[in-house]
Amino acid sequence: MVKLLTRRELWIALILSLCLWGVLALVGQKLGLNDDKLRAFTQFSRIFPGLIIGLTVMTLAFAAIEDDDDKNTVGEIETFLKNGLAGTDDKQRQILEELAALRREIRSQPASSMAPASSVDVKTSEPAKLGELSGALSEAMKQITSRDGQIDLLTKNVNQSNIQRNLVRLTQSLEISLSLQKRIIAGQSDPAESMQFIVDDLESALAANGVEHMVILPGTKIPELKAGSFIPVTVIEAPSHELKGTVKEVRTRAYFINEENRPRFISPAKVVLYKA
Repeated sequence: MVKLLTRRELWIALILSLCLWGVLALVGQKLGLNDDKLRAFTQFSRIFPGLIIGLTVMTLAFAAIEDDDDKNTVGEIETFLKNGLAGTDDKQRQILEELAALRREIRSQPASSMAPASSVDVKTSEPAKLGELSGALSEAMKQITSRDGQIDLLTKNVNQSNIQRNLVRLTQSLEISLSLQKRIIAGQSDPAESMQFIVDDLESALAANGVEHMVILPGTKIPELKAGSFIPVTVIEAPSHELKGTVKEVRTRAYFINEENRPRFISPAKVVLYKA
């Protein structure tokens, strides 16, 4: 949550929502609508800016989630590289064991005039093999550094692409809302139907990003609710024994993302509970 407060896109969306709320409030006062239409327009002007800022927070949360997924990928690559270096240590150990066996074989042979020449060959071959191993390690490190740079660039491009795609979808919803607002003001559209169309459009945008919702029913027992799916707004005394430890009122829906066939709740439902 702290990371989201530092995102420029969040503050831009917040300022846009506040400006839109102020404009809608002024328009509603100057239109001179009857009581029913004015009530519907006032409800629309209160809810719509909140929907915009909510969608923006969810979009930035997805980006943060994708950042965490990218860090996990980098961790897996580092583990792979460590295993590779461990394999290189085994190779070096094998070379040293072969050199030790060669020394033992030379010492077991009888002394002859060729012994000094053999000793020189062993001393020469050992640094040569170690030099080849060092060169191979240096080349491997260069390739690792190059691949790390490519992975970082690819991750950055993917994150920017996802953010831009979500912002484009948000601007489309805004343009649809502004168009419906003009039709409502001109008396060409019913406010209730227009509001329902905007809600359906925002739900479609969330579904396109893998966000689903769950409705908690009043009367549901608290142990039957999934962990993380709700936040109690308040807890009150139950009027009867049967209602103890159940849900009295549901004020918002719960939103979640499926991860490995398990829901991860990103926006728990707000509920009023009866004390157990």
